[in-house]
Amino acid sequence: MTRVQRGGPADSPGVAAALAARSAIEDVLLSLAEIPADLDRATLRDQLLRAIQCAYTVIDSPVIALAHLDGLTEAAAIADESRGRLQAVDAPIAADALRVAMARLEGAAAELRRAAAAVTRIQLARRDELVHGDLRRAPPPARPFRASVGVPELHAFARAPLVPHVVVDPAEPPPRPALPQPTLQPPGSLEELAAFAEAGASGELTKRLMSPDPPRPGAAPDEPAPPVYQPAVDEVALLRRLARGFLEDVANHRTLRTPNSLETWLDQGPFEQHLLDAIDAFAALGGSVLPSVSLYHAEAKSPDPERAFAVALTLGCIEGGDTVAAAVMTLKQSPPEELPGWMEGFSLAPSPAVDVAMADLCASRRPELTALALDVLHARGSTPDEVATALLEREEPEIAVRVARALASTLPRQDAIEHLERVCGSTEDDHVFLAAVESLLRRGHAPAVDLLRRTIDASASAERSRRALPLLCLVGRASDLDRLLAAASAAPTAHLLRSLGRFGHVKSVGPLSSFLKHEDAEIVAAAAEALDRITGAGLRETVEEPWAIELPPEAAEAGGIPVPTRKVERVVADPERWSAWLRDKGPRLDAGLKVRGGAAFTPLQILDELESRATPPAAREETTLELALVTGLRSRFSPHDWVARQRQHLSELRARVAAHRVTPGAWSHCLEREPERPASPLPPRRIGSASDPVPPFPDQTPTSTAPVDLGKTMAPPLLQAPPALPFHTTDPKESGAAGGVKPSSSASFGRTVSIPVIPAAPVLPFRPAQSSPEQDISNTAPASRHPLDASTSLTMTRSAPIMPTGPVTPFRPPADSSGPTPLFSPPPAGPVHSFGAPSASASAPPSRQLNPPGTETILSLAQYASLCAELAVFPWATEVIFQRYGLHSQQARTAVDSAWKERFGRDTVAYSAWQDMYRRYHDYWTKRGTPAK
Repeated sequence: MTRVQRGGPADSPGVAAALAARSAIEDVLLSLAEIPADLDRATLRDQLLRAIQCAYTVIDSPVIALAHLDGLTEAAAIADESRGRLQAVDAPIAADALRVAMARLEGAAAELRRAAAAVTRIQLARRDELVHGDLRRAPPPARPFRASVGVPELHAFARAPLVPHVVVDPAEPPPRPALPQPTLQPPGSLEELAAFAEAGASGELTKRLMSPDPPRPGAAPDEPAPPVYQPAVDEVALLRRLARGFLEDVANHRTLRTPNSLETWLDQGPFEQHLLDAIDAFAALGGSVLPSVSLYHAEAKSPDPERAFAVALTLGCIEGGDTVAAAVMTLKQSPPEELPGWMEGFSLAPSPAVDVAMADLCASRRPELTALALDVLHARGSTPDEVATALLEREEPEIAVRVARALASTLPRQDAIEHLERVCGSTEDDHVFLAAVESLLRRGHAPAVDLLRRTIDASASAERSRRALPLLCLVGRASDLDRLLAAASAAPTAHLLRSLGRFGHVKSVGPLSSFLKHEDAEIVAAAAEALDRITGAGLRETVEEPWAIELPPEAAEAGGIPVPTRKVERVVADPERWSAWLRDKGPRLDAGLKVRGGAAFTPLQILDELESRATPPAAREETTLELALVTGLRSRFSPHDWVARQRQHLSELRARVAAHRVTPGAWSHCLEREPERPASPLPPRRIGSASDPVPPFPDQTPTSTAPVDLGKTMAPPLLQAPPALPFHTTDPKESGAAGGVKPSSSASFGRTVSIPVIPAAPVLPFRPAQSSPEQDISNTAPASRHPLDASTSLTMTRSAPIMPTGPVTPFRPPADSSGPTPLFSPPPAGPVHSFGAPSASASAPPSRQLNPPGTETILSLAQYASLCAELAVFPWATEVIFQRYGLHSQQARTAVDSAWKERFGRDTVAYSAWQDMYRRYHDYWTKRGTPAK
């Protein structure tokens, strides 16, 4: 695995050796507590810590620094000396553990010596570049103190390098050798007999025989009794006592910053500021209090995630790699129950050294530590590609699920998708499968939706199917309604019903209301919440519910203590009230659109939910997932981040989401285009305004997410300049109208605008045929050429287009081009006439020619309107759409576009007809959701 670089060049052979040696020495250091032998643990601990410091010196220094070579040689010497100390230990019961530790130290020393030889050759060759270095690895220079406001500051002050506290005391006392049993020699003379009797009478004999450990010659006398007064405390001890109090405040605020059922996410701001104040106060005490951090963790009598959180966050707010390394060393000595506290603390810490340390920790042989490191990197949004690549083949479930999750943002898109597809096809673990599918969806990989559908339809894995349903609700189409309702009817869950509310289909309102009579209160509440999310009915009621509190065991057993209640606002779950509302206002909801809060769904509604104080904190994580899947935007936003940073990220997200031109009411957005490609806006309802729809083909390579004027998106290769009429007025003074059309003396353009252009037919974009379905619009134009002539009937103009009952495709030119052109034919093998060449129909009266000369052999007006609408709705499939319409070359596309623009500039009847068709086709393609095959 290529290491994330700290300060020195990554091509130095000493860096890799130092990393490997540091890992081996740390393993030996942490294993001392498990070796049941009588050895000098304190001396060994200090030596091994010194070797680790030397390794960090090598890692953080350039290859031409003297400290780079000195660090390698000194660390190798310490490893050899420590191995000798272990070799001298005589403990048969610990022979295996000692052998493993000595082998690791021997391997580390050999690797360091080989690297030192290589570095020596490099320094010899570059001896004119040598620089001095310091083996003490001095911390970064001090900076002026800055208080934390909303988010933690990274403090730097004068201090010595931090050496972590490592517990090396044996986990179990080593066995002591059996003491020889005292033997009583019988007296051999009268003098010995008299002395024996005197010793027995005085009790000396009993004391000698019963003493388990007789004093050895030269042993130290007993320690004196403690004084009866409290001696004065020096300054360092006083500062560390104060520091411990601040650390306790940090630990306690981990729980306080987590919202309870009565609080909102915004209510956590004051608690977070108190936490930051405690960290600032700790940092203000200076470097002498830093060693107390790991000591504070070590003195815990039982696993304490809050203490782990305090160590990770506090040391992560002190600049320098040594502080984070000390926190990681303390982490490695922690029980598994503390891992959530470590993860949260490292995720919120501002030090960039955390990213480097977590990348290194991903190479750990302990799966739980690798999983923790991946969690931290994911929360910080800083998982390196090389880390993900190195872990692709790991099969441990806890690692595989996190690697699949990381591939949503790491590695090139195609490489990540190929690996995720292999995971989906091979894994039997439901967590890994769903994490891989979610990452595919975040990558905008549309086939992942079909994979979800197949998973739900398959009966082989009921658990996997159940867990896939809420995900399909976020990315599915309207056609998935029956599948989702069938699953909800067969096995309803609260999560699925709430997800149906996010799905937003009006036809799910009836089935959801039926769940209001369910016997499970949780399902009833979820159904009511889903109904409210879809309809926006606002049916609320204030209820009193029990407030569950934890009582001491003696109080709980005593009984007779009334359970307190609290007043909360809930969505009405009364079936009668919902039935009355649905009868009264339900018909107003459009069943053809995705609905959120009674209105057509847009991604900005998700932002409103994330920003709302009323959104329960538990629901914001699913809302964040929905925003990512619907918009395809990548953001550092997390509902678990600092409140101040959440506000900043939400403000940035609102600007980015607002820049996306999406069709209100569409079921899916991200999977319909590349995430960076903004969608074209829906054309306005009025004709002749400055924001009239733009018929030409949209730009194929936009990259900005800022709002765009579609008239300007006709950049190369299609248009080399802003388009002329009817898209933009070349000269407003000459045109005399905003729409670029000169009104005639017999009619006003305002009169044209006032006439509705949207038909009242219930099914769009098609109007019931009033003539032969083969009739082209070119044969149904009004007799008068001028659109605003008094004899012109706009009603006739609007009813003339014969809308197809299927997707419009290019047609094959007929043998006699003067006849009516069919709307539906296979795609042309190639145009019969060249663009711009007059056709046989050119002799027809001008008033009958809605298709410009030469273009009807390629696209009719209806086909051109359908093409423009399809390109606007599906900008990601531009090339496929062009090919299907027979526009294979850039020359053909430019010619069609220019010809129709020129025609629209002269004939506003054709332009009005195009606007009417464009609107209806835009609605049709939006509801269809996918381009025609």
